[in-house]
Amino acid sequence: SKPPRTVAACIIGDEILSGRIADTNAHFLAKECFNRGLDLKKIIIVPDDMNDIGDAVTKLSNKYDLVFTSGGIGPTHDDITYEAIANAFDLKLEKHQPTIERMLNHGFLREDSILLRLPEIPNKPKPRLLNAARLRMATLPTPCSVMFPCDNLWVPLVTVNNNVSILPGVPHLFENMIIPYINKVFNSNFGNDTYDKRAKFFRQMIGSNLFEADLAPILREAQMEINKKKLGIKIGSYPKWRPSPKDDDEKDMHSDNIQEKSNVLITFVGRNEEEVKKWKEIVKEKIGGFEVPDEESKFK
Repeated sequence: SKPPRTVAACIIGDEILSGRIADTNAHFLAKECFNRGLDLKKIIIVPDDMNDIGDAVTKLSNKYDLVFTSGGIGPTHDDITYEAIANAFDLKLEKHQPTIERMLNHGFLREDSILLRLPEIPNKPKPRLLNAARLRMATLPTPCSVMFPCDNLWVPLVTVNNNVSILPGVPHLFENMIIPYINKVFNSNFGNDTYDKRAKFFRQMIGSNLFEADLAPILREAQMEINKKKLGIKIGSYPKWRPSPKDDDEKDMHSDNIQEKSNVLITFVGRNEEEVKKWKEIVKEKIGGFEVPDEESKFK
């Protein structure tokens, strides 16, 4: 079978780089890719800058099979993602009539609408005008392919250069739009030509009371053996930070919660479920580790 798709993400926004908000879209995308066996190789964050966006997206597009962008497609002056990507791929910017029609069907009014002549009704929200600012959101890089993945949303999912898909930065929009798009990639002939649905990821986890430095030689030896056999399994080690020993900490060590008892979480990720389980057991026996259920795999 052919290798699974590689994926990259470009998260766009000054507000993320300034620390004003925390990005959640990359995390959501990472989980979706892992669950489907898509190999997310890179996530980068760039500011609302024409050159930075263009440079990042073209490099990612040249290197990876699928590229997703998040952010910068709103109505204001600093929403420049469509323009930056159009410039990067030498495309035109044109009003997309199907998007405009969809906006009208979702309650926007043209500035010359007869409905605007009606008297205002007290306590009723003012109509949303399809003004120049909102039309920016329907002015797309052209040529492009456009889909509307959600019936209850007018927002288009725009793809250019065959592999760069442009999504909004608002988390609930990003999440609701990207799932049907990824499903489409899986179900289309284009997707099936290069993706083996059987090649999903499998993850197994164990915990250890040992310190990470004491585990390191054993984990290194196991990873070297795995690499020698070309099994495609990665061993990850994730320590849990603990404060200096106190009475409360001593009490904590006797907790029934597996997560609280472990100093280190060790993960085994690969596409061969049998080999992943096998190496988990090998390492678990060597270090005297214990099983960690998936729901307890995240350290707080």
